[in-house]
Amino acid sequence: MKEGRINGKKITIEPIKLWFIILMIVAIGISSKLSAHPAFQIDPIDLKVSSYLLQPREYHLKGLVDLRTDLSPVAFIVPSIDSGGQLETVDLKGGAIQALETFMFKSLPRNTSLRPIIVKVKDCKIIESLADPQRGVVEGQVFLDFSFELERGEDLVHLLDFQGGISYKRGVRQFSVIEPILRRSLNNALNYFNDWINREAGQNDKLAKGVVINIQDYRENHDNDTVFYDPQRPLEWTDFKGRPRYGQFQASIFASISYEGERRIEEGQVYVDLIFKTYMLKSSSWVRGANSSYGLNHEQRHFDIAKIVMERLKDKLEKMDLQAHNYDRIVSFHYLEAYREMNRMQEQYDKVTSHGMNASAQEKWDQIIDDSLRSFGVLD
Repeated sequence: MKEGRINGKKITIEPIKLWFIILMIVAIGISSKLSAHPAFQIDPIDLKVSSYLLQPREYHLKGLVDLRTDLSPVAFIVPSIDSGGQLETVDLKGGAIQALETFMFKSLPRNTSLRPIIVKVKDCKIIESLADPQRGVVEGQVFLDFSFELERGEDLVHLLDFQGGISYKRGVRQFSVIEPILRRSLNNALNYFNDWINREAGQNDKLAKGVVINIQDYRENHDNDTVFYDPQRPLEWTDFKGRPRYGQFQASIFASISYEGERRIEEGQVYVDLIFKTYMLKSSSWVRGANSSYGLNHEQRHFDIAKIVMERLKDKLEKMDLQAHNYDRIVSFHYLEAYREMNRMQEQYDKVTSHGMNASAQEKWDQIIDDSLRSFGVLD
């Protein structure tokens, strides 16, 4: 037993209690010393560029677009052996997108006379785990997901996706290896795109410098069932070979339009041959009994209307500044619009002329049609 005094009063302390008090005091002292040394702080990752990575011949990087769904800091880092699985979040110095853009701009010279490329950043992450606590080994993985797109006016044309990264190991205190690993991953992405565009520049429609359209009419009548429009070859009743249908009309013609295209690329330029066809199908056109030249003229005018609509389409396309990445879509769209216009005009023609029964209206339409054909140089 030990005796002592507190505030002048005599007290007795058992040995066991005395040791407990001593241990508490020691513990408090250790705790106060630990609190005086805060946990190790990891600095933001400062991407470094010492010299140009490569010399682009076909493009320049114009900018980055942030499409990440996870906007948390880029890196999830193991801070120490005693972290207990808790990772510390660390971002790129200056913010992820700003740091990536600065790094890429400094890695590649920018010749703005070359194709402008936009990089869409879908993911950029570093995720670590403590692989071996006994030896202090940390395993990490860099994840990159980029989309490279060509800026053409107001459009962005998708060129290539890059999904990759690097696995690595480090000592638990070797934080300095993280930045070079990320830098190497980014360099791999830039080299991958550079190799692709150098290989594709002369043969890929999306990268072509321009489009040259050559428009032709198809007039060769090699198909026994098809008559292609030729002003020197008017229709004859013998062209109407289909089975007659019962009703109030004496004849009917199947007249329509179509096109086909062939393309080639030479020295980065797209050359497109568009062949337009205005035609009638004999097997789908018919006449019942003997008919007159007046009735044949009415059917010929249906054929002429199809030709007029085709000439309007050709004229529109010839005046357009078509782009390599979407010329086929533009041509297809305007062809469908012309097809609808043809059907509307055919219906209007039959309605106004009462299917040729109104001679006065037929004469007026004959004049309108001839004037249109002359305006396009179809008729002299």
